[in-house]
Amino acid sequence: MTEPQAKEESATDSLGKPLDPAASRSLMQLREDLYKALLAEAQRLSGPHPITDDDVYRAYQQLSFPDRNSLAFADAQAVVSQALRENQAFEWVSYGMAVVLFLFGLVLLGAGVLLGDVATRVGALFGGSITELLILIPFRIVVNSRRQNIALRMLGIILNRVHDPKKVAPLLKDTFLAVVLGKAHFKGVE
Repeated sequence: MTEPQAKEESATDSLGKPLDPAASRSLMQLREDLYKALLAEAQRLSGPHPITDDDVYRAYQQLSFPDRNSLAFADAQAVVSQALRENQAFEWVSYGMAVVLFLFGLVLLGAGVLLGDVATRVGALFGGSITELLILIPFRIVVNSRRQNIALRMLGIILNRVHDPKKVAPLLKDTFLAVVLGKAHFKGVE
């Protein structure tokens, strides 16, 4: 009996249920691929030192239960990082708006103080005061952007640590309602 036939028979015998020959070959190929992946990960973990049994167990843990640096979480982290970058763009635009409004308000207030015509003075002082009050709008945008950044960072941490998506769904809904829409909904409070 050749070696592949013996491997097919032993796989069939150890399962207690007969396997289709194609399924048996696939099982052998997957076992070989898993062996290569475990060996490659163990070599990476051991570095220049010989591979120990601890390296093999850590490689198995790494392949079976990936951490946040693995590809399984790369998409979620990329989405969160992109949202944070977009929010930072809003922050910088808001800061620019606040600076422009502040300087324009100062120019109007200065013109109101220095100009000799009473009507122009009153108009410039009134316009400068209103312009200075408009600075609150960009600051409100910055505060909302920061609040959303905090929620996005919390979301990234939650997505990295969750094992059952059904358990995190209500938390995500509450976070979205509270942070993005400003509607806080807590149990027992209506």
